[in-house]
Amino acid sequence: MKVSITARHFTISEETRAYVDNEIKKILKIFDRIVSAQIILERIKDYEYETEIIVQAPLKTLTIHEKEGDLIKSVDLAVEKIIRQIKKYKGHFKTKHEKINDDQ
Repeated sequence: MKVSITARHFTISEETRAYVDNEIKKILKIFDRIVSAQIILERIKDYEYETEIIVQAPLKTLTIHEKEGDLIKSVDLAVEKIIRQIKKYKGHFKTKHEKINDDQ
């Protein structure tokens, strides 16, 4: 999985970048067919951050936004939300995939 981390309106530390990268790798444990993930961290105000996660999966793009006063909390909540979306998508994907294989 290709991972891209972008920080807007602030500079991200290597420690924070490693944390975000580690959190995003949790996605692969849920669904190993993810093609890429793009994480955009944006400082909106002095103490308000937005995390946007865009995940490319087979036949679908999943997107999530989360705003919080703390950057790490914003990342954590966004990862939780995208994991829920991936689990839901994975169920639909498997059902469709199994249906196609049964027809053949």
